[in-house]
Amino acid sequence: MLDVPLCYAGLELQTSTGLVRLHAESSAVMLSGQQAAVLAVLLTARGAPLSREAVWAAMPRGYRPPSAAQIGVVIANIRRRIGAARILTGADGWWVRDPIAPEPVDGTDVLSFGSLRLDVEHRYVLDGPARFIRLGPREFAVLRVLVEARGVPRSRSGIWSSLPPHDRPATAAAVGVHIHHLRERLGPDRIITGGGGWRLAGPADRRQG
Repeated sequence: MLDVPLCYAGLELQTSTGLVRLHAESSAVMLSGQQAAVLAVLLTARGAPLSREAVWAAMPRGYRPPSAAQIGVVIANIRRRIGAARILTGADGWWVRDPIAPEPVDGTDVLSFGSLRLDVEHRYVLDGPARFIRLGPREFAVLRVLVEARGVPRSRSGIWSSLPPHDRPATAAAVGVHIHHLRERLGPDRIITGGGGWRLAGPADRRQG
C-alpha cells in the first residue's frame, strides 16, 4: 500500500499504518491492514457506489479476503470503528458518504414536500436542514414520484408507470422492494401504506403522531 494519506468526506486514511483521522470529531482510530485496504478503495472512489466484487478486485492481493463475499463483513467492521453513517449501502454496493452539500437553491431542479428536498440534478435528498441522504437511482426515482404526488397515495402500478424507463424495474411488483429500502433510509414512518398504495407522510400525519 502507498505511504500517502487518502482524504475524502472528513476522513484521512494513512494507508501505511491504517490510522484514520475523523476530522469532524477531532479523533482517530486504527484499522487492520485489510480494513484499511478496503477503506482506501472506497475513498478513492470518492462517493461512487462499488459492489463487493469491485472492492475485492481493487484491493492489493496481499490484503484480499479469500472471496468477494467477505467484503461485507470487513465493511461492517469498518463501520463499527468509524461510524455507520460514514459508509452508506444500497443496491449498487457501498460508498463513502459525500461531504455535506450546501442546501440547494429553490428552482426547477429542486422538488420538496414536508421536510424532504430533492436535488434532481445531483440526485440527493436533504431531510430537514442538515441530514444529507444519497439514494440509489431507482430509490431516488420512486421517492421523486411520491414527492410529486404531495401526499396523495400512488399505487404500485402507478408508481411503476411514472418511473423513467431506465429507472423502471422489470415488474411493478418490484416497486415494493424499493419502498422498503426507502423506509430503511428515511425512517419507517415517512412512507404510509393505505388508499390503495403508498404516500409520503405530511405535516398533519406528524401532528397526529
